[in-house]
Amino acid sequence: MTKTQFVKRITHPDYGELYQFYEVDGTTREETLLDPFDAGILLMSEVEEAEELPEILKISSRRGADASGYYAGERFVVRKGSKFAVSATAKCPKNYVKLREKLILEGLLIPLHNQLFLLEDHEFESARTAMGTVIGGWAKGPHGWK
Repeated sequence: MTKTQFVKRITHPDYGELYQFYEVDGTTREETLLDPFDAGILLMSEVEEAEELPEILKISSRRGADASGYYAGERFVVRKGSKFAVSATAKCPKNYVKLREKLILEGLLIPLHNQLFLLEDHEFESARTAMGTVIGGWAKGPHGWK
């Protein structure tokens, strides 16, 4: 009847920690491996409010960040499918490092092709906090979102 999609963390002897995407049929409990791009799991999310679509802002960095987001009142939402820099700089403030670690531990941020991939929309206190967390470095202000 219904099919549910899952992500499974596996350890490969040559490649280390990897993620496997699959779906389970609700009636037969049969697992089927999925290509996350073909299945739409890793597509950027669409904002469902048809009345007033927020302005989508983007940021990228030389270290691999490539993210998009929008303002939700005073807060800032980084969209599903955004890619974070894989590592933080030595001068990255501790609160940004802790936010990155929290997202990884919660399973919302996974390693994928030398970047960290965001699996769900995530709301940050401010655009500056979102920017520092995404790029893994010091953020002087929200002006990096364009």
